[in-house]
Amino acid sequence: MISDRSRVAAWVAAACAVAGTGAVMYALGVLPEPWTRGYISEGGVATSPRDGIYRAGVLALAASLALLGVALRRLVPFVFALLVPAAFFGAVSSAVSCTPGCPLPPYEPSTPTDLVHAGASVLAVGLAVVAMGAVSLISLQPVLRRTARVFFGVTLPLALALVFGLLAIGRGLFTSVLERVALAPVVAWIVVTGLLTLRRPPGAGDGAPRPEIAHEAAAADR
Repeated sequence: MISDRSRVAAWVAAACAVAGTGAVMYALGVLPEPWTRGYISEGGVATSPRDGIYRAGVLALAASLALLGVALRRLVPFVFALLVPAAFFGAVSSAVSCTPGCPLPPYEPSTPTDLVHAGASVLAVGLAVVAMGAVSLISLQPVLRRTARVFFGVTLPLALALVFGLLAIGRGLFTSVLERVALAPVVAWIVVTGLLTLRRPPGAGDGAPRPEIAHEAAAADR
C-alpha cells in the first residue's frame, strides 16, 4: 500500500535531493580551486564564502534520505532503518565541518573535527548505498527493484574505487573527480525512486490489480 503520506514524502525527498545538490554545487563554485579539484566537503569550511549554503545543501540531502525512507517504508522492509541513520549522519556532516583542506589520514595530519566530519559523511553515503542494495533485492515493486539494481551496479564499483583512492593515493585529482562521480548516482537514485513512488496511485500495492484491469475483468464476467 502507498498512502498519501508516503506520496508526499516521496515528492519532498526528490525535491530536497535536487535542491541540496544545487546548493552544494553553487557553494563549490566560489572555491579558489577548479570545481573538479579538492574534496566536496571543502565547500563547508569556515573560510568558504558560501559555507552556510553548503551546509544547508547537505542538510537538504540528509532530509531527502529520511523522507525516502518514509516513502518506501511499506514497500521495502528494513529500508527505513537504513535511511534514517544515513540521514542522521548526513546531518552530523552538515553540522561539523572540516578544517581548510579537509586533511585525512594516513597522508595528512587531521583534527578531531576532520575525523568526525569524514566519518559521518562516509557512514551517510555508505548506508545510502546499502539501502539501495536492499531495495534492489527485496522491494515489493519490480520497477523499484530494477531501478535500484541499475544504480547500485553503477555506484558500488565507484564507491569501492573511491575508498581505494582515499587510502592508497590521498588528496588529488583522481579522488576529487571520483568523489563527485560516485555521489552522482546516489543522488539520482533518490530522485528517480521518489518520482517512481509518486507515480503510484494512492492505496496501490504491488499485488493489487490496476483499476483498468479490474474494470475489464468485471466487464468480462457480465
